Amino acid sequence: MSQQGMLDALTAEWDDVADRLDPETFTRLVSLVAELQEADADTAAMVAEDIAGLLGDVLPVEHPVRRALAEPESRFRRPEVAWEQLSTGLRDRLTGSAPSPRLDRLRAVESLDAQQIAAAGVDPADPDLIRLPSGTGDNRWPAFQFDADGSPREPVRAVNRQLQAAADPWGAADWWLGPNDWLGGVPAQLLGQVDDDVLVEAARDESAEV
Repeated sequence: MSQQGMLDALTAEWDDVADRLDPETFTRLVSLVAELQEADADTAAMVAEDIAGLLGDVLPVEHPVRRALAEPESRFRRPEVAWEQLSTGLRDRLTGSAPSPRLDRLRAVESLDAQQIAAAGVDPADPDLIRLPSGTGDNRWPAFQFDADGSPREPVRAVNRQLQAAADPWGAADWWLGPNDWLGGVPAQLLGQVDDDVLVEAARDESAEV
């Protein structure tokens, strides 16, 4: 397997790969890409193996990523892999699904980190919660999703399912944190002020338009 070729192909085909993955698999891929940001060379190689195993099980054999996985490496020398460049490219593709003028606003919203999530007894991998990769590669969970005791708000989880937040976390965050003509306000600020069913219906209407 050519790790360099596989990750190059993944970067180039990111949108197509994302469309082919179920929410759980996509969430796992996002997590591995985040790990790649912080890894040294040896750890990065192991993370790349995990990415290869994940995608090798779900992509068709003719897919460019699968073709890259099938490429043999030289028996005579271990190729040098530009891990920093590769991980940066993947990070850019991951964050690229958020419209760039709004990316800074979404990242600036009050949020929690993985340690805070786990301390409240919440599964950080919950696909019904929005988690956004930060500029440093760490994941952040917008705070509006949680009650004062740290437990997830069920109407938020229901809306996030409608918005397919696991597959498009930036789009879901943008829906919650931007003005909504249908609701007449910013959805995250309307939590507890309008009926939960109204929020879910607004999200369903948004999903139907996509």
